[in-house]
Amino acid sequence: MTEADAPRYAPFPLVEDPAAFDLVSTGVANALGSTVARHRPTREGTAATVFLHGAAGSWTTWTPVLLAAREAGAVITEPVLFDLPGWGEGELADGMRTIEAVCELVRATLERLGYTEWHVVGHSLGGFVALHLAALWPDSVRSVTMVSGTTWSVIESVGHPFARFSRLPGFTSLWRVMQGLAALGAAGRALVRGFDRVGLLRPAVFPLFRHPFRVPGSVIDALGREVRPRSFTAAAAIAKGYPADELWTGIGCPVTALKGDRDVFVRDDDLDRLRAVIPHARTLVIPDCGHFANIERPHAVLAHLSR
Repeated sequence: MTEADAPRYAPFPLVEDPAAFDLVSTGVANALGSTVARHRPTREGTAATVFLHGAAGSWTTWTPVLLAAREAGAVITEPVLFDLPGWGEGELADGMRTIEAVCELVRATLERLGYTEWHVVGHSLGGFVALHLAALWPDSVRSVTMVSGTTWSVIESVGHPFARFSRLPGFTSLWRVMQGLAALGAAGRALVRGFDRVGLLRPAVFPLFRHPFRVPGSVIDALGREVRPRSFTAAAAIAKGYPADELWTGIGCPVTALKGDRDVFVRDDDLDRLRAVIPHARTLVIPDCGHFANIERPHAVLAHLSR
């Protein structure tokens, strides 16, 4: 492969119109909160490819992968792209900020849509949720693909932010900033949007991307709109004390874990530990990539989807 033939870095913008992919929206709300899923208007089978975003994003974070599939002529079977509760159009009810509540809302939505088999693809926090779904409902989750899925390093950093600061200094620093912004309430979110308007958000998210100044402006704008400090800090709280070794050791479905070689939220030894707990897991480090391989290297993500 020549340099000209190599996949481009961050080749696509984020697309906010589901109709661009012939998708429609379905919302589910109950006492736990609400979630919204984008999916095909007509279901042709019972097995869905389920996309879960991370703590800074919404369903649109996966649109570069959909565009890569369109460019390659690849078919993603029965895609369902979520706004997880607490992000995008989804919400979590007060007092319900637990991973069990998040997973239950995902399950309820997929059952509403008629999908009984789930190939789950999760980025960052979404990868964490994907593994928990596989632990809870092994008969429904047929495969898991994690893109920079947050695991042990984040769990340890949240549990011991000072003693384990050197594990993930980028994550711990961002988490502390989000805690401060969350304390400001609506003013904190307005401050993030203000950073974007004056051009300061791009350097602020520098650690998340391998080449932050080559990322499309639509990505930075989306971060400005979708970063929710309160939800980010709640997601970190979900990881505190999480018994990953105990819950994930029984996962039997195929598991694929990808991370960028410059990922500030996932360490290489997280992949080693995943293989120790789930021996059949496949792991891969994507070169010249940060924490958002679905945006930075969407062709690589597409190539390694379990489905």
